[in-house]
Amino acid sequence: MRLTARAAVLLGLMLGIGLGLPLGTGLSVVTPATAEEIAVDTRDGTRTAIVRPAPRRRAPTIMVLHGALVSAEYTEQWYGFAEAAKRHGFAAVYPRGFSLLWNDGRAGAFGSLADDVGFITRLAQELVARGITDRERLYLVGVSNGGMLALRVLCEASEPFAGMATLIASMPEKVGAKCRSRPPLSVIMMAGTADPVVPYRGGQVGFSSLQGSVWPVERTAAFLAARNGCTVGTKAVVAGGKASSIRVMKLDWRRCSSERGVTLYRVEGAGHQVFGATNFLPFLLGSGTRRLSAPDVILAAFSKGEL
Repeated sequence: MRLTARAAVLLGLMLGIGLGLPLGTGLSVVTPATAEEIAVDTRDGTRTAIVRPAPRRRAPTIMVLHGALVSAEYTEQWYGFAEAAKRHGFAAVYPRGFSLLWNDGRAGAFGSLADDVGFITRLAQELVARGITDRERLYLVGVSNGGMLALRVLCEASEPFAGMATLIASMPEKVGAKCRSRPPLSVIMMAGTADPVVPYRGGQVGFSSLQGSVWPVERTAAFLAARNGCTVGTKAVVAGGKASSIRVMKLDWRRCSSERGVTLYRVEGAGHQVFGATNFLPFLLGSGTRRLSAPDVILAAFSKGEL
């Protein structure tokens, strides 16, 4: 049975695995006429994704992994990555998880058992084979459950990607414990210190305590930096001040033997929201903020080759 958007969000909140709607957004959604569908064969059967090609062939591309119980269609419309990709001349791809969930390795009670790492790898190969994507400039972006899958991909199959960004996500404990040495990737992370779903200080995910555990966000960033051979980090305020209810700190590791840096935007006082895009149920999920626009910051970094 396919859940309606409203039912999916409410179920997600009860289980502690969902990511909410932005305020002022209706529940109807239509895939834009310019978008295409792509299908690939996997061990779990045929898997699909929405593709918005760039004006030219073999373009730089972002692949955006949705949050739990949020469809690829809503992810495309709500979060601003499609618009940011268009401004920078990128193609944008939105894969679909089975039952709107990803197998990110947490082994939670309501997670997926699909081979999603295999799907993402196969999809990356197909995008290149069809001439949609520049094989040297394919980037992975993950939101919440999708961000944790992105970290699993980093540990198990990072080869197709030039860089990665995660939003309101941290390393699943079971994935981090066996994270293999793969080719290093530059990473941007963004997380709110008041996130009640994916706790900034680590621990149980969600309100139900049935969704597995994650590392503290700063432990994840430091682990990735060490993995990339980074030895020196810097810290700076990039938005807000001491008296602000929300302040953005940038923790940056750039002096790296692999030349692959790691940046963490610590959004102090913010919750489980897509920064710059959503502020749904802030009394439950924590506050959003417009002090930081996740799509703009991430696409600017990808476009400049900083990742």
